[in-house]
Amino acid sequence: MNSKANASRKLKQPIAVVRRATMATCRDERKPQTSGTLNSRASSINKHTAALTTTKRPATTTQPTQQKSLKRQNSNTENMAPAAKVRKGETVTVANKKGAPKRAAWDYKGRMEDMEEYMTTLKSIQQESIQRIETLESQKDQLQGNVVLKEKEKEEASALSKELQSRLEEKSLVERELREELGREREEKDRVERENEEYKFESELAKNEIKTLKQRLSTMTTEILTVNTELEATKVSFKKANDEIERQSVLISELQNTVKSREETIEELECKLREEETTRRKLHNAVQELKGNIRVFCRVRPSLPTEADVPLTKMEFENDTNVVLCQTNGSESISGTKRQASNLPFNFDKVFPPVSSQETVFSEISQLVQSVLDGYNVCIFAYGQTGSGKTFTMEGDLSERETWGMIPRAMEQVFYTCENLESKGWKYDMKASFLEIYNETIRDLLATGDPNVKHEIKQVVTNTGKQANDVDVTNLKTVTVKSPNQVSSLLHKAYENRAVAATNCNERSSRSHSVFRLKLTGNNDITGEQCQGTLSLVDLAGSERLSQSGSTGARLKETQNINKSLSNLGIVFNALANKDSHVPYRNSKLTYLLQNSIGGNSKSLMFVNISPREDSLQETLSSLRFATKVNTCNIGTAQKVKRN
Repeated sequence: MNSKANASRKLKQPIAVVRRATMATCRDERKPQTSGTLNSRASSINKHTAALTTTKRPATTTQPTQQKSLKRQNSNTENMAPAAKVRKGETVTVANKKGAPKRAAWDYKGRMEDMEEYMTTLKSIQQESIQRIETLESQKDQLQGNVVLKEKEKEEASALSKELQSRLEEKSLVERELREELGREREEKDRVERENEEYKFESELAKNEIKTLKQRLSTMTTEILTVNTELEATKVSFKKANDEIERQSVLISELQNTVKSREETIEELECKLREEETTRRKLHNAVQELKGNIRVFCRVRPSLPTEADVPLTKMEFENDTNVVLCQTNGSESISGTKRQASNLPFNFDKVFPPVSSQETVFSEISQLVQSVLDGYNVCIFAYGQTGSGKTFTMEGDLSERETWGMIPRAMEQVFYTCENLESKGWKYDMKASFLEIYNETIRDLLATGDPNVKHEIKQVVTNTGKQANDVDVTNLKTVTVKSPNQVSSLLHKAYENRAVAATNCNERSSRSHSVFRLKLTGNNDITGEQCQGTLSLVDLAGSERLSQSGSTGARLKETQNINKSLSNLGIVFNALANKDSHVPYRNSKLTYLLQNSIGGNSKSLMFVNISPREDSLQETLSSLRFATKVNTCNIGTAQKVKRN
């Protein structure tokens, strides 16, 4: 009997442990469950199940009913453990999914994959919950079977109690033992009743748990429907995005074809434009040749504010090409009779009255400046008496753009045209120099070193050893220019270094011939064409008679050299007009330097500047007659300069 009691006590211990663990788990499930609560509950059940399975069973064989009950409890506990473990894994999986980084709104494909994965996880959790419910219902059936077994055990105990009471009458010792056994049976009955109550309580807990799982299942079903709805919306959006991508791809393809077609059209137009540029150069040269290789413009200086009381020569202008000098005061003859007043007409290529602006004057020579870019030598020089406005015509006042002369305006046009020709493949290298011829001596107006350096004019020799139709000045500073502002600074510097002095005719008379030379070398990388031209802009010293200038000493020598060089210039033009076999270019430094600009391989333009003063009438007539003689020169067809 003692061994039977001990076995009963050993059996009660693991069952009580499992009961407490189950009751604690049920109490926890009444609370809102989180992933941590579910994990702790599963861990607790696993620990108590392990303790139950490792407990030693009693060796006695007199309690088969209790052993069967213990086996059923162990099997129930073992069936519960995997469910808890699954729930634990399920909770961890959901928690890890919720902690994943959110994808970008434009990543439709990634979001669709996340939705599908999440739906799969929810379906798995739903299946596991259904299995858990089935497991709990199975446990409930087992618990009800245990109650029936306990009832049967109770009936057997009652029968045994009656049998013991009858035996007590026979043997007191047996009666005492039976009474003790009866007490133990009663205790066992009480224990069974308590277990029955506990099983009932566990059944209620299982029902509550089933109800909770059903609610969770309903919630999950709703979530699955929501996810399915979002998935369908995502699929629709994804399809729309794919359709939009396909439409954009077609549009891009069409645009690429359009761009390719436009590029081909642009290339054809550029090729045609280059051909038209070549044609334009030929036609431009033909027009300039028809106008004459040596052209003469006449410009009349307006009267100055200081000449308000000075008598002026009456002039008439007709058709922009004629100027008529009206002599109102006739002179007396030897017999004392007065001669009739006469009108002296002069015809030139263009006549500019005193009201003409610098811009108007330059517009007439701009086409000639264009010839330099086409590969021709061009010379523009101003001729006239002292004080007739030659320096103003060529240089002007650099402080204001409206008063710019021909040199800064010509440079502005050259740079502007070079920029436009870059799109047609032309690139130009420009080098400028500025010198003056003073008393038949060349002076570099841009030099910053020794002013006593000698400069000589030499004929240019080609690479083959032949003399070219060009001259060069030794030791002359040449500056590579890249902007009109750079040219303006060079003009300022040259203007400060130029030799001027006061005479009776002009308080600031230019006592030298200034020559600005710009050499352009062009290359066309597309057509392979090359050209080279030189633009010479010359401001001649003022011509004046010694009787009027009142020059003495150094001024007398300057006047003599000026008049001599201008006379040699007239001789050269006479030789060109008469088509002489020999043209005396070397008689002066001026004509020697300009031989490639006024000869047969160039285009020349002379400004004859005259003064409106009546006391300058004789000098004006002399200048106009000289210009008329130059205007009759025909030096032949100009040719492009070939690069050496």
